[in-house]
Order: sequence, then structure tokens, then C-alpha cells
Amino acid sequence: MSPQMPQPHGLDSQMAVPYAQSHIFAQSQPVMPQQYPMPSGPQGAGMMSAAPGMLQPMGSYQMEIGHMRDPATARLGMASPELQELPYTPVHAPIMATTQKSHSGQGLSRAAYARLYTAGFPPILDRHGEAPDVVDPADHVSFVASKEDNDYLQCNEITVQFLAFARMLTYEPSGQSKQHGTIFFTFQFYRFPQVTTERLLLGATEGDLSRDRKVLPCVLQKIDSEGSAAKFPPGYQVKYLVDPTFLKPGEGGLFTRHLSQQTLHLDVWDGDSLLLIGSCAVELKHLCRQGREAVQVTYELDVVTTEYSDDMPAMTGDLTRGGSVRPVGVNTVLKGRLHLRLANVGCLVDKKMLQSEPLPSTSKNKLLIAEGTGNSSFFGGSLSAGLAQSHNSALKRPNVFKAQHITETNREVASMLVTRRDKAAPQEDPTRDVDATKKRKMARMQAIRQLTGNEENQPQSYTSYKQLKQERMRDLKTIEMYRQQTKQDGIRNMLNSAITTDHIIHPSMGSPEFFEYVLKNPYNVQHTITVACDDPEVFVITDAREWRFFKQLNQVYSAVEEGMFNLQSSSQYQQIFLRPKESVSVPFKFLSFKADHSVKPQGPTDPFRPQPKKMGQESKSEDSLESRLVKIYFQTEDNKPISILSLQVEPVPHVIDQTFRFHHPEQSFLKKSIRLPPFQVLPGSTVGGTGLSQVFVRCSDVNVICETKPVQQGEPQDVFIKVAVGTSPQIKKFFVAIYTDPFLSKPIQIWQFCIHALQRVDVSCVEGQTSRFSLILRGTQASRLVRCFSSHPNEMQLQPRDPFMLAANAVHEIHVGVRPLQVGSKFLYINVVDVEYHQLVRTWLVCLTCKAPVISKAFELLLPVGGGKGSNKKISYTNPYPHRKVFNLRCNRNDLLQFKDTRIEIGSCESHTIGLRFAPAQNPGMVEILIFINDEDDKNEETFCVKAIYTM
Repeated sequence: MSPQMPQPHGLDSQMAVPYAQSHIFAQSQPVMPQQYPMPSGPQGAGMMSAAPGMLQPMGSYQMEIGHMRDPATARLGMASPELQELPYTPVHAPIMATTQKSHSGQGLSRAAYARLYTAGFPPILDRHGEAPDVVDPADHVSFVASKEDNDYLQCNEITVQFLAFARMLTYEPSGQSKQHGTIFFTFQFYRFPQVTTERLLLGATEGDLSRDRKVLPCVLQKIDSEGSAAKFPPGYQVKYLVDPTFLKPGEGGLFTRHLSQQTLHLDVWDGDSLLLIGSCAVELKHLCRQGREAVQVTYELDVVTTEYSDDMPAMTGDLTRGGSVRPVGVNTVLKGRLHLRLANVGCLVDKKMLQSEPLPSTSKNKLLIAEGTGNSSFFGGSLSAGLAQSHNSALKRPNVFKAQHITETNREVASMLVTRRDKAAPQEDPTRDVDATKKRKMARMQAIRQLTGNEENQPQSYTSYKQLKQERMRDLKTIEMYRQQTKQDGIRNMLNSAITTDHIIHPSMGSPEFFEYVLKNPYNVQHTITVACDDPEVFVITDAREWRFFKQLNQVYSAVEEGMFNLQSSSQYQQIFLRPKESVSVPFKFLSFKADHSVKPQGPTDPFRPQPKKMGQESKSEDSLESRLVKIYFQTEDNKPISILSLQVEPVPHVIDQTFRFHHPEQSFLKKSIRLPPFQVLPGSTVGGTGLSQVFVRCSDVNVICETKPVQQGEPQDVFIKVAVGTSPQIKKFFVAIYTDPFLSKPIQIWQFCIHALQRVDVSCVEGQTSRFSLILRGTQASRLVRCFSSHPNEMQLQPRDPFMLAANAVHEIHVGVRPLQVGSKFLYINVVDVEYHQLVRTWLVCLTCKAPVISKAFELLLPVGGGKGSNKKISYTNPYPHRKVFNLRCNRNDLLQFKDTRIEIGSCESHTIGLRFAPAQNPGMVEILIFINDEDDKNEETFCVKAIYTM
């Protein structure tokens, strides 16, 4: 009998055997106490794989663990105090990320189009009252940016119209399949706020809308205040008007490019239980009009949900071939089909708006020349603080300034003056010169009329005149003091305006913006220039390899200088040495990972109970896309600027390639490993490439840990995610960008993660047997009419089923019965919903661990493949008890096997024949069907296994 070797932590018995064989040494010579043996042979000379008879007792030889010793100290016979880490990868159940498949779904048949037009959906018309051009989702879209930029219809009216939804036809033991009910949708388009629709009723079924015969599409109807179908046209639509008043300066071209690349993600929720039905995605590239008046496209989208389990961390299939990898523990289920219509109607822009606020084109120049001596475009202006900033703004205003009273340009000074306190006019917009001049003339005429009337009716006395003179002298002194205090700042701002260069960038989350700034030393002596910028998202590229990489990527053809920066300087900023009148190109990179992490409460909107918006709620969600101004100063040794770069940052929304939604226990860590698809199917990869050894990831949330490890070329790449989950029912959202180069030049994938924190309940049960437990539900501050819902009604039943009154601050007990139909681990969800306000009151995460039952008998059956009425068989069963007993019959494949009687009563030691009816199958193969014989409490008495072999 061989001695039992200790196993390393985290390895099972199968992995520990080769581990012990390769790292445990045996020495045949006995050693004295307090002596360390010197290995005299090679490392594998004394392995335990020798003859078993050569093994000696434990006290006659010394054992050493090789991976816990330093090779250098091992030769000297000394133990190292530090442990060396083995090349061991932590075991996580990998989740396979989907490849870049087409999200456009499929088009509709001609009969489906005819049924849609006769169903009475609101028509979509262009500006001439005609129907838009119909685009087939299967058509190839060739995006030409010049057509969109030169289109005279610069206003885009985007319409998202929900037409019908169909659940998949599934077998229900009760014979009642839930086809009708309510649903609602959540999605976010461009940089508009997230939209949560109201509850929509699944109305009349329309079988002609879908080509799939396994679904029954139901037309969506609005619901009135009484809960029935409202007398409105069917469907639900959301409109977005994207015009120059909404877009930022130069954003028009970026929006059309966004349509050509973006994918719209939609989540479908059950309106009654507030449980997620599934998600779907559709590409927006068909909304690019390309010079047409209006376009529309209709889709039939697959609504899919992904179920995760913590089963064996293994994957099957060939990892080197795309599409053959099948992750274990990840199950994708088709839940239904959504009929969706998208349209883009072009509109004209108001001419007055274009004349008052012209929109400049986006700055595409990556090489910026500094404003300075000889090339300055500054021609003077006003020392007023308000007007001095106009030189640095993106919209260049006419260089004409009119004299204005200080009370009209500065509210602070106007409030300090005595004579003008009641006459201080509000600050006028400098762009409306005509209106300001007219108002000023009218005010002067009114003042003259009042003065003339006072002189005619009530002449002023000497005392009042003296008092007025004193007040005016005091105001003049106040104005003089204010001018003296602000003169220095005004002159400094004016001089800085002469050396300031403006540049506009439109970055998105995870996508860097590269540009070079040509800096010139205007002095006749050498200087060490410091590049000062306190913005953490602006980087000076100091690595020549990174600089060369970005120049090649952005097609900037200028020289790359090695060793341009003084990297050994003690300053926190980068420094450059410039000779007299010398010019250099300074490379910059703007990279931001700010994103909108706000999440709306889970539940539909109620049009009959409008809720007031909280102050600051909208602004918080728009912080990631808020415009800001970043200034970069180029200073000499005495902190005097020689040039200023004014960087106007106008963020745009980023692209989301895939969405992951996890439900995890509260106040714990979510650890997931997501496997990337083969790189030959990722966008931007080289055809026939040899693969990559490492990918690089960045997260929008600094509190989320994400990392990758280098692997050999051709091996699969895994992204490890570690997230701290909060308390229930919080939802955490963040984004992860994946890159193929260490310089983070362009993300190949951007993932969105939604982590739902739930209260966990662990249940261990046996397949086919009901396990019961109870949950405690505590009431809120107000009494509510609530109802409990199960995510898997076939496997988990709840009591009470009907709505009940949950009293304020009371305690209610919910009885749960679980009968799983599959061996392994599975996640189920329980929602407690307020049926009046449709709000989520409480939610639980039920983690099932199901074991296989003990098989008492096994049968084998040959069945034909094809149509027909099926096959009838019989099985005999004997009651082993000395008294009469009632048994319940169940099986794990209700779609293939049906019982003649699901409840039988057998006398003492009597036999009963169980009638079985096997449904026909369309494909040949073998299926194992388990028959569970349970007692009245649904405890398993016996289990029969029937191997049904379907042959041609």
C-alpha cells in the first residue's frame, strides 16, 4: 500500500497525481537527524514511479517539495524563507463571448408585411406625407460619409416602433401556456436618457407575422387605467429628433457615423413579474439615409436569455476553430421573437437658427501649429471677462465690440452701485446686437421722458441734487476700484488669447484621440519648456514606439524624435529643451474611461401616475458626456507661458458590442472568466493571422478588477473579472474595453456588465423530488397589495399564489416548493411585486444543487422516427407497503412522455400497470427519460430509467 501524498490546495485528486510524481523525491540512503541531503542525481532519478517494492518506511528517507525551494539555495542545502509561485492559473468557469454575428435579425415575408399594414399601426411618413423607402435587413449597407455630410436634410427624426411580440410555445403540465400578459422594454439610444416604456398588453395573435411555426405573435396594445386594452392604435413608438439645436458643434457627422457602427440593445421584461424575459440587439446601419428622404426597416429579432451555472469549469470542442467551443454551465435559451420597426425621416433645418449659430465642421487635423509670433490669428478685442472668453470658444463670433455700461456686463458691480441698483439691466447675449441696441435706445428715451416730467412738475431741490452727486461720486470710486483690481487679470487674459490655439476633439469611452502640437521657442535664447496640464486624461507620449505607432495609425507624416523629453527631471510634468527659434512636435493622447453608471429602478413607467423628477438626477447621468475645456500650458523656467493649447472636449457615446447580465448574492465578490472568441472573427483582425499572445483590458469603474494573462499564440484568451457586489436589490453597471495592443489604440470589443445583487438562498435537492422551505417577507412602511412570482414555474411553486395584502412593518411567510428536472446547479429567482404600482418589493436568488436519484430499474425501447400518433407502452409496479398508498407519477421529459394516469392508488402488495405514451420524434437518436414514482408528499419512492432509441 503506497503512502498517501499531500495534495496542493485547489487541485483535485486527478491533478495531484502527476504533481506528486514530478515534484516529490525519495532518497534510498537513510539520513541522520538535522542533516539535509544533497541530491546526487538528476531531478527525476529518484521518482516514485520506480518499482513499488523499493519503497521504504517514512522514517528512512527525506521528502522535499521542489516547488517550495529556491534552486540556488537547494544546491547549498539551505531552505528559502520565500515561496515561489507556480505557473498555475486560477480555475474559473469560462463564459464564451459571442462572436461578431449579424444582429439585424431576419426580414418579414410578404404576407407579414400585408398583415402589418392592415393591423392599424401608426404610419410613418416623410415631410411630403409619403411612406419612407423600405429597406431589407439582408441588404448590404455601404456607408459614404460625404453623402451624409452634404445632405441638405440635416435633421433626423428617428422612430423606434414596437409592433408585436411572441413567446416560444412550451409544454405546460397544466395545459395552459402563458401567451397573453404584459411586457415592457428598456433601451438607450445614442446619448439620450435610458427609456423604460409603459406596460404593453399582448393582444390578439397574428400567426402570419412570423415564419416560425413554434411561436404565436401577439400585437402589442396600450393599457388604460383599468388594466384593459386602450382604444388607441396598436403598437408603441418612441421618437428622437436629432437636429442642430440638440447636437454639439460639429457633432452632425459623428452622429451619422455612430449610426453606421452602433448596435441598439433592447431588454424585454415581463410586465407582471418584473422578471427579465430576454435581450436582443439590432444594428442601426440601415438607418443611414445616404441622401434619401426617409428610410424604414422592419425586423424579426430573437429574444435570447443566458443562464449561468457553477458547474464543471470545462469547455468542449476545438478551441482553435471558431464556432466549435461549447462552454459547460452556460445555457442560451430562445425566449421569443420581437417585431420591431426603425425609421429615419429627414427634415429641413430652421434657417434662422443656422444664421445665428453656424456649426463648424469637426476638426480632423492631427497636426496643430501653435499661435505665436508670425502666425497669430488674434486681432484684438475687449478686456471684459465675458467677451475675452469668446476667443477660446469653439464658435468664433464677429470681431466687433461695442461700448457697454459696466452694469450691463457685470452683475456683481451693478449690485454694489447705488444709483444704478434699481436700473441694472440683465446681461444681454452678445450675439443679439440688434436687440441690445434697440433696448438701450428705448431705455434712454424712457429716462429722458421721466427726467423731463420731473423738471416740469416737481423741480429738484438743491439738497436732493447734492445727494445724487455724492452717490454718483461714490459709484465712480467703486467702478475705479473694480477696474484697478481686474485690469491685471484682463490684460493677462488678453495676452494669453494671443498665444492660445483652439482644438476640438470628440472622444468616446476607451477610444483615444491622438494629435501633435507644433511648439516654437519665440526667444533668442534656449529654454527648458514644461508641459503643464493637470487633467488626468491628457497624456504626453514619451515612448518613441508608441508615438510611431499612433502616427502610422492616424496617417500623420512627420518625423519622430528619439529622446525628446527629459525623463530624469524632478518635475511632475514633462520637460523639453528648445534651442533659440526651434520648433518641435509634441505628441498628445486623450484617453478617457468615464461612462454613465446610473441605473434606473427595475420596473415599467406608469403613464397614469407621473412621478416627479428629482433635482440633479438628469445632470448626474450626463456627466460622462458633458463638454469641458482643458488647457495645456507650455511654460519656461520662470513659469511664463509661451503657448497655450485650449482643448475643447466634446464626448460622444461609445459602441456596445455585447451585454452581460449576472445575478449574484449580495455583499460578495463576483468572479468570472470570459473567454474571447477566436481573433479571426473579431472586427479589425488580420485575415490568416497567427494570433495574439495577450490582450489588454481596461474598466470604466476603478473599483472593478479586470486582467488578462499572456498565453501562447493560438491559445484562447480569457478575461478575468472581479466585482464587489453591494446590498440587495442594487444593480451595478460598468463597461470593459478590450485592446489587442499595449498602447490601447482602439478597442476591438466594449462589453457592458449589469450585476444584480440578490439575497441568496441555497437549496440541495434530488431530481424529480420536491424540496420545501420558507422565506420571511417583511413589510415596508406602507401596506401594499403584493404577489409572488417564480422565474421557473415548472420547477418552483410558491404559496400563496394569489395577491395578498402585506401590512406595514409586518412579517409574512412564503412557502416555496422546488422540484428540479435536471442534475447540476441552477439559479432561480423569486420576485415580490406590488400589483397596484408595479414596483419590485423584494427579490431572492435561489441557488439549486440537484443530485441524481437512485435508479431502481432500467428499460430500453425502440421507437420509429417520423409522424404518427406515437407509441403506447406499459410498465408494472408493485406497492411494497402493507397498506394502501397513493403515488404520483412524473417524468423529466414531458414533451416526449405522457402518463395515462398521473395519480394512482395501489392496494397493499398489489401490482398496477402504468400506461405510457411516447410522442414521436423527428430526428434519430437516444434519449434517457426518467420516470419518478413519488408519494403523496412528492418524495421519491423509486426511479425508472427508459432509454428511448429513435431509429429510421
